[in-house]
Amino acid sequence: MSSKLLGNGAGIILDSYLVRLKTTLADIPSLSLENIATELFTVKQHQGVIYVCGNGGSHANASHFVLHLLENGFHAIDLMAETPSLSALSNDRSYAKAGFQRLRWAASTKDALVVFSGSGDSENILLALTEAKRLQMATIGILGFGGGAALYLCTVALVVGSKDYGPVEDSHSVVLHVLTELLCQPS
Repeated sequence: MSSKLLGNGAGIILDSYLVRLKTTLADIPSLSLENIATELFTVKQHQGVIYVCGNGGSHANASHFVLHLLENGFHAIDLMAETPSLSALSNDRSYAKAGFQRLRWAASTKDALVVFSGSGDSENILLALTEAKRLQMATIGILGFGGGAALYLCTVALVVGSKDYGPVEDSHSVVLHVLTELLCQPS
């Protein structure tokens, strides 16, 4: 489709998207950022592991966050990144159980689980949070859509209220970068 056919459609869509994104970003609760950073520092002080997971665009943010945690001296693992393990567990058990099974095998009470989720209602996210709670791990949610069912399984949560996946995932990207800046401040 040529730009002549769209007229100014791209400009209109961009303006609309930016308005929705600005509204979503303006609602990010800074106290939740502080609480998450404090929880993550506690895990680091106890030499724990920060496990991270998400689906789709949320998984892209989760994986990106793991990179920044590792760069700043945190021990972090992306539960969904190891393709052979993920495909084997998905085949042998189910996709929904792949993340929580890895927690069951390796996690301890000094660790934390951070989930990124647009809806807060994905089965694999809820199962991972439930398993983390059973293991008495800290559970941290970076959520959209008002938090969904995941909100009630999180020790600490940051919730953006938008129900629009694009601005939710973009705001989660901003959150992970702000958390990175908080976590790499000198003591």
